[in-house]
Amino acid sequence: MDITDRRWQDVRDALTGASERFTRMLLDCRTPDRRTIGDWSVADTAAHVSVVARLNAGLISGDLSPLDAPHLDQGWQEAGFGGFARLNDLTLDHFPERALDVVSNTLLEEVDLLLTRAKDVDPRELRPWLGSAQLPAAAHVAHQLNEILIHGLDIARVLGVPWHISAHEAALTFDLFLMPMLGGRSGRLLAGAGTPGRVTLEFRSKHTVPVVLTSENGRLQVEPADGRKIDARVTFDPAAMMLTVFRRIRLARAVATGKVFAFGRRPWAAVGYLRGMRSP
Repeated sequence: MDITDRRWQDVRDALTGASERFTRMLLDCRTPDRRTIGDWSVADTAAHVSVVARLNAGLISGDLSPLDAPHLDQGWQEAGFGGFARLNDLTLDHFPERALDVVSNTLLEEVDLLLTRAKDVDPRELRPWLGSAQLPAAAHVAHQLNEILIHGLDIARVLGVPWHISAHEAALTFDLFLMPMLGGRSGRLLAGAGTPGRVTLEFRSKHTVPVVLTSENGRLQVEPADGRKIDARVTFDPAAMMLTVFRRIRLARAVATGKVFAFGRRPWAAVGYLRGMRSP
């Protein structure tokens, strides 16, 4: 998938804006111990986003030891999705700072470093990522945007404040992070995450580049849509797809509201694939 100069600028601008929104919300928070997702508090969630920014800022420059903690850096390179939860907890234990003003400043510094390093790379050039994956440099920026949008929603929900994820922002993460991760050199990321059988799905939205995703016994391939025979076509609102893939809303709700719609020879194949889809 080609990455245009306009798209590359858009994802960097979106990350800047989302980071500023996220940290403003943190600085306005008076209940940092409120539970957000799982056992994480607001402060834990914010610290996680900050650490991920440090990972992305290091990896985009080719640094395989961005955390300066050999056991963690090695763990992140060797883990698949199934090991991420444990590594997240170990990493948060290693970085105990939870004061929201400090975490906010650290996050902004790491995002600034990520964006500064992004200026000096070709967004199409493969760079190391988690799980020994090799992803285009644009994916590191888009992943950080994804983290902020998803966890911003987690925090906003418990604080009872607005948090808007636009179709434009979500489309950037779909095109520049999710599809390259699933269809590229994924290393150990997807180990054990596949399902038996073959399914070919076309994903279309007016905000994204049309693609065909083929899953065959756990092996994934993502290519431009070209009119080939497919099992189902999935039309979607990018924000709803993001929240479905990352388990913030149920697929049934997205389908019922028309935000995700599958049709074609085997629409149930699309539903089955989306229900079983794993994400970092």
